[in-house]
Amino acid sequence: MSTTARFVRSQEGKQTERPLTYTGSPLLLFASDIRLFFRNILYLPFIFLPLYPWLSGPMDELYPSPANLTDIAFHCVLFVAQLGFLTSLPFLIYLPVWLYLLYIATVLGLNALVCLHFNKGIPEGGLKSTEDEYSRQWAPHDDEYWIFLNGICVGRNWLQSNIDRLSRGFHRPVVGVHNTTNGVVFDLVQCLVQRAFLYATSDIRDCYVLVKRAIYRPGIKKVVLILHSQGGIEGGMMLDWLLDEIPQSLLQYLEVYTFGCLANHFSNPSRDTAPKRIHERAISHIEHYANAYDFASRWGVLNFTRVRPENRLENRFMGRVFVNPRPGHQLNQHYLDSIFPLGPTRRFTRDPEKGDFMDMDASVEAENRWIEEDKQVSSLSSSRLTDGLEGESNSGRRNVVPRGGMLRGTPTNNAGIHTRTGTCSNHNFGTPKMWELSRLWQYRNGGRPST
Repeated sequence: MSTTARFVRSQEGKQTERPLTYTGSPLLLFASDIRLFFRNILYLPFIFLPLYPWLSGPMDELYPSPANLTDIAFHCVLFVAQLGFLTSLPFLIYLPVWLYLLYIATVLGLNALVCLHFNKGIPEGGLKSTEDEYSRQWAPHDDEYWIFLNGICVGRNWLQSNIDRLSRGFHRPVVGVHNTTNGVVFDLVQCLVQRAFLYATSDIRDCYVLVKRAIYRPGIKKVVLILHSQGGIEGGMMLDWLLDEIPQSLLQYLEVYTFGCLANHFSNPSRDTAPKRIHERAISHIEHYANAYDFASRWGVLNFTRVRPENRLENRFMGRVFVNPRPGHQLNQHYLDSIFPLGPTRRFTRDPEKGDFMDMDASVEAENRWIEEDKQVSSLSSSRLTDGLEGESNSGRRNVVPRGGMLRGTPTNNAGIHTRTGTCSNHNFGTPKMWELSRLWQYRNGGRPST
């Protein structure tokens, strides 16, 4: 099992087997996704593994609280029932059509009834993160609006835990839009249908309306959209709609960050065809965080970002990718606890320690002639970033002087960033750490990126 953290620049990757484009034949896309599913099926248990540790306490999905144990019990029953149902379908084909259809309708109806346990009680405008005496002490960010769209298997309980965990890590209120669950098996089937046929469910439409309203809202200068798992598929579809309708001047307010993204495409076209502006994108900042042994990441972002485009202007899976060498798919327990760990009081994101993902040296994967002159990274060499820390974390406040000259894609014999074809010139400061490349890291504890 690899222990190297990897950083992949936007629209890069060695060209091996080219995945089908999302505008191709839906049936071919569906068949391709099924093959990819079975190619990675041994990683399926890592949707829920490892079971421990629970660094965020009751906010972690697998922490043995009464609410979590109840959700897990429901999911176990649904998993067995749904697997048995799908297995039975070919063996019952001999039944009369009306009886066969009645059987299917009955099972689906009972499944929906059981899933009311997860899906009821979500306010129309989204679920809001918990406000308490600690959150009221945070510095206000009235010009920002943070939205979260969850992934598979998430009910009201886990959605509340997700947005509370995000809120504590970044010291902002977060609104959660509920992507309803039908159980793990049916959720994965829905992912197949959404990816191949671009099927827009009601939660996609609800989240789209919320994001669009936030972008147009007077006084809002930044809309941060955080997506997890299946939420990445739905977020990718929303981006397509937003690119159709929102003026470029307003799209610049939007930033997108994903965890364990299951999407097969992520659109972010160039704003201009002029050579000097070829890397100016419609959406300024997109970052994907992926666990290397997470089934969802391997079925999604890690598969579709490994293939570089034939042409610079081709619009494929856009965004910078941060690969954490570990398993696990749950947002709080397997992603945030590892990438944005909380301090002892679980009220702020602590500084990276030795062995943490953000403290790892970045193994930068890039091919020289496809290196972007990405302002998101190159600006690090000329700007001074400040980690904005508040409240309990003031003891950790510090100024960060970024490493300069990184990610230029020029082979050199000096010590630097290792790529497939050489090293990026970075001999003055050595290999960068992950936190130096992450824009989302700069938001922790109420901080603001300087650029």
